[in-house]
Amino acid sequence: MFSTMEIPKYNGTCHPNEYVKQMRAYCKINRISNELDILELCILMINSSIYIPEGIDTLDRLIKVLRSHPTFGIFKDSCKRKLQVMKYIPEKEGNYTATFLAEFRSLCNDAEIYDPEEIKNLLFKTYSSNEFSRNEFLKSVDGINSIDKIFKVFSDVVFDELKVIKYGSIVTLKHVASGKYLSSCNMKYQTGSRQQIVFTGEKFDEKSNILWVLNSCNSYQTDKIIYGDDIYLTHKSTGHELYIERCYKSPTTGFTEVHCRSDYYYSTLRCNTTKNNNTHYVKTKDIITLRSSDFSSEYSDEADNFDNPDNYILSSHNYRFGIGNRSFQEVIGHRGRFNGNDEWQIEIVENDNNI
Repeated sequence: MFSTMEIPKYNGTCHPNEYVKQMRAYCKINRISNELDILELCILMINSSIYIPEGIDTLDRLIKVLRSHPTFGIFKDSCKRKLQVMKYIPEKEGNYTATFLAEFRSLCNDAEIYDPEEIKNLLFKTYSSNEFSRNEFLKSVDGINSIDKIFKVFSDVVFDELKVIKYGSIVTLKHVASGKYLSSCNMKYQTGSRQQIVFTGEKFDEKSNILWVLNSCNSYQTDKIIYGDDIYLTHKSTGHELYIERCYKSPTTGFTEVHCRSDYYYSTLRCNTTKNNNTHYVKTKDIITLRSSDFSSEYSDEADNFDNPDNYILSSHNYRFGIGNRSFQEVIGHRGRFNGNDEWQIEIVENDNNI
């Protein structure tokens, strides 16, 4: 019984190797195993406009003849032009990345492009104006000569971009040492500033307590957050800004009070990390530190500014304060150097299922 698979034809719009491979598959399905019969069928299905000389006695010689024909050069040039204009569109959903890379790699094979550096350059150009992806890709493929690994790096960079935090994102900040979350609610301190309290709470408490909007302090900071950027935090449910209050002490320990204000005052916080990250961009689940950055921006070295009187590090510890019959774990600001209580894990919240 013959298969319903359509018999392959050759008109100069595919690679000769691929044509013979498809013909072999067709013959195998239809139980044609004799090499000369396969060769004869291949020749018969070549468009008559492509001259095939007499005396071709092997499939390898047929491939060589097809490769030397002008139509193959035209085909390769066409594939190269397609590669040069391809653009990756990260907004597309589903298996777009896999489909894109499969098409890109197929065109490379058809154009007989096997040089890793040329493939890197072509892939780099597909990112168009996406600065994050371009920078991360170039950095990640440096020194890589395996074509398989180059394509894997491209996929990894695409996935990493989804994890990069942007301004306006809704985030949670998990206190690493205690496992609790930076929180606030419509209650006020009974001492000090008597403003809206800030504390660290459990994830399973009121979910709206732990959600924060991450905002830019500068007009030039408009897209992705880079380490060293100045940010401020708005409590999502109340709309009040987080503020490290230098004039008041925390309820229990006497460190600097942290509260939320409704009068549009906020603390400018410099986003940094104590870890050795391999990227400049802040990603979801990164461990960060937040230090008030009201000191002069001319200082770039944190070590030179740790004792500046306007430098306060956002922190928490196991001390608790009470309001009525409830108790809360303190969030405070302290001066000095970073310690283990100053680390926060930042995470994007896309929907309620994330928390």
